[in-house]
Amino acid sequence: MSLPFLTSAPGKVIIFGEHSAVYGKPAVAASVSALRTYLLISESSTPNTIELDFPDIAFNHKWSIDDFDAIIKDQMNSQKLSKAQQATGELSQELVDVLQPLLAELSKSFHYHAAFCFLYMFVCLCPHAKNIKFSLKSTLPIGAGLGSSASISVALALAMAYLGGLIESSDLEKLSESDKHLVNQWAFTGEKCIHGTPSGIDNAVATYGNALLFEKDSRKGTINTNNFKFLDEFPTIPMILIYTRIPRSTKDLVTNVRVLVTEKFPEVMKPLLDAMGECALQGLDIMTQLSKCTGSDEDASEKNNILYEQLLELIRINHGLLVSIGVSHPGLEIIKNLSDDLRIGSTKLTGAGGGGCSLTLLRRDITQEQTDSFKTKLQTDFGYETFETGLGGTGCCLLRAEDLNKDLKIKNRIIQLFEAKDTTKQQIDDLLLPGSANLPWTS
Repeated sequence: MSLPFLTSAPGKVIIFGEHSAVYGKPAVAASVSALRTYLLISESSTPNTIELDFPDIAFNHKWSIDDFDAIIKDQMNSQKLSKAQQATGELSQELVDVLQPLLAELSKSFHYHAAFCFLYMFVCLCPHAKNIKFSLKSTLPIGAGLGSSASISVALALAMAYLGGLIESSDLEKLSESDKHLVNQWAFTGEKCIHGTPSGIDNAVATYGNALLFEKDSRKGTINTNNFKFLDEFPTIPMILIYTRIPRSTKDLVTNVRVLVTEKFPEVMKPLLDAMGECALQGLDIMTQLSKCTGSDEDASEKNNILYEQLLELIRINHGLLVSIGVSHPGLEIIKNLSDDLRIGSTKLTGAGGGGCSLTLLRRDITQEQTDSFKTKLQTDFGYETFETGLGGTGCCLLRAEDLNKDLKIKNRIIQLFEAKDTTKQQIDDLLLPGSANLPWTS
């Protein structure tokens, strides 16, 4: 396996259906094309080690090759590993126990779950890899509800599957559906290491990109990952994502809604939740039509504009429904009111609410000056973080060593970027962003 190589995966937002999805209503999630995790896989500078370097959370750790050999070469442990490699649906408690000595010194650390995710996938996907360093850079804000952990899990799963010879696409001009299925499956396992009982939505969006429709199984009480409906052809939708930095408790917000649904006002809440589900279905239908309505003639252009205005209207309606069930926040309403005052576009909270993030889908007739004015006011007056990005776009992708080595100047710049302790989002985007930077990513 030639080194170095790169993998990448995006974050995600919920476009329609947060909270109502808890009650079996459909919801739509989409990738955020310009907010991504990047993973550089290179040779470790320390012999006989496997190294994980994640400066965004101030985490660097090395494990000895001997630690992994103790698992691979011990007959009983290797049998446990083999079982875990076959049973991707659930974490193997036997393998978890085997890994505990490698995690002992991190047991009380903030970094424990990141290391656990890394080690579990490493021994399952590429246990024979030697002297490898995994270096992470991310333009995703961590803890903002944008799927940062899933983005990391997907980037790791793709890298480790590639190292382990499990990516079957021979020419690697395009990742096959079976490649993506494998990556998604193992990223979901990685998410279980971090979160215990993840929904499977975040890793699916980070793997496949674009958008998906999902529903909770009313009988099992979990989201059926086999029934995801993927929107492969996705229109380019300009968006500003705003991170308020306002802390919130997802658990408390979900509990408060549950009290309204089951105790206080069940008959009032039912049509509100139904309406949110209908927003998701109609929103997906509009986005599907937008992706197909690409003609340059006057009729096609008029139809496209009508559909886009309908999408903006549904965003406005869905936010209003979320406000009515008590999951917005004054800090989020500042963004909504400002976007209305400036006629920037349609704004809604995304995720659990109560702070966190909102998204603003931009009107087509606004200028960059108007956009900059909106962002500047949110940044300077309220201390919010803004990201101008696209909704949807590339999922997980791979940049092979063979392609990196074609331009040694670019290769050296990438290595220097990962070695630098402090890098800006703009520096990372300029050099690495798929579809923007001039790099031959395979997706």
